[in-house]
Amino acid sequence: MENRVATPKRSEQVLILAYYVLMMVALGASDGLRGVFLPLFEDTFTLTKTQSSMIIMCSYVGNLVFLLIGGYFLDRMSKKRFLCMVMLLWMAALLCYITTESYPILLVAMVFSLGASTMLSTSLNVITPLLFAAPAFYINLFNFTNGVGIFAAQNIGGKVADRMQSWHVINLVLLLLGALGLCFLHRMPLPKQNAPQPKEQGSTWAAYKSILKHPACKYLICICGFYYVAEHGLQNWMVSYGGECLGLTRERAALALSIFFGGIMIGRLLFAPLVQKLTPGRSITIFAGIGAALYLTGILLGRSGIVLLMLSGLAFSILWPTIVLIIGTYYPAASNGVAVGLITAVATLFDIAFNAGFGTLVDHFGFARSIRILPLCAVLFFLCYVVMWRRTKPYAE
Repeated sequence: MENRVATPKRSEQVLILAYYVLMMVALGASDGLRGVFLPLFEDTFTLTKTQSSMIIMCSYVGNLVFLLIGGYFLDRMSKKRFLCMVMLLWMAALLCYITTESYPILLVAMVFSLGASTMLSTSLNVITPLLFAAPAFYINLFNFTNGVGIFAAQNIGGKVADRMQSWHVINLVLLLLGALGLCFLHRMPLPKQNAPQPKEQGSTWAAYKSILKHPACKYLICICGFYYVAEHGLQNWMVSYGGECLGLTRERAALALSIFFGGIMIGRLLFAPLVQKLTPGRSITIFAGIGAALYLTGILLGRSGIVLLMLSGLAFSILWPTIVLIIGTYYPAASNGVAVGLITAVATLFDIAFNAGFGTLVDHFGFARSIRILPLCAVLFFLCYVVMWRRTKPYAE
């Protein structure tokens, strides 16, 4: 079993909570800006939909690389050193956003900013059970603060995303928050050394092979992949879809998107105790079923269904943090980090494939038809989870 930090002093508890909240808000804001500013990038660099989809695709290439490599090192390095290194990479990308206006540099920076951001938030979820006695509650609580960052970025960004100067200023604020987070991290008590790895996990490839051989792995990859497309697709394309297909202004489309993520934010706060009570497995079945029904109906009804689409955010709220928790239940504690990293990394291929082709689909068939891929993925997420829940069993320590 991996080392758990000795019960921290009250001041240390406050510091840990402050670090989690600060970083989750900042990382949420970093992720949420991309879709809001996408129309501005198109205008500034004169991009086609295919070229603008490359911006989104590069961010998920970053997710793939960081999760694939980072999950392995998360289990083998000092947690504090690992978090510090990834934070510095994230902040370096933000510095590029602040100081440049170049489409090629934007693509490269997206790889690092979104890859590092996803790795950081995933690492914090993985570390939560080492620091808190009720991990299902705290994971949803901290991901609530992540939703606060996304909501704020989309709400504020939607009002100012008409000039590149706003992009520079918002990323400067995030860079300063990151610097403050490094100061908190330096003083935080975290596990310094991991438990010895099992022999079959002595090398990277042996560890990966062990994880991929698990009967639940194929289901977990599909579950994460379909979830990515359903949530990230809306996050990245809602503003463009609302403006070009539903007849909304850029500000109104961003507001609608912020309501969806506001539902995710509020739901994580309201439903965290319920997830702990119902158990994570039963909670996902219930919430995923409701979310898929609302999402599908909302998209099919077009502009008149936008309220249902936004309400689906409440049902989506507990899904991702609880999925991360469930992945850990299928593998030994010493392999949690590499398991979460590998599975979520491979699942990122769904995001990459979707964004590699979505812009072209929109150029050829329009938004109204192409956007239907998103609710289809929400339904497939639900169905894959139900099948996995019935056919596989969690790991028994």
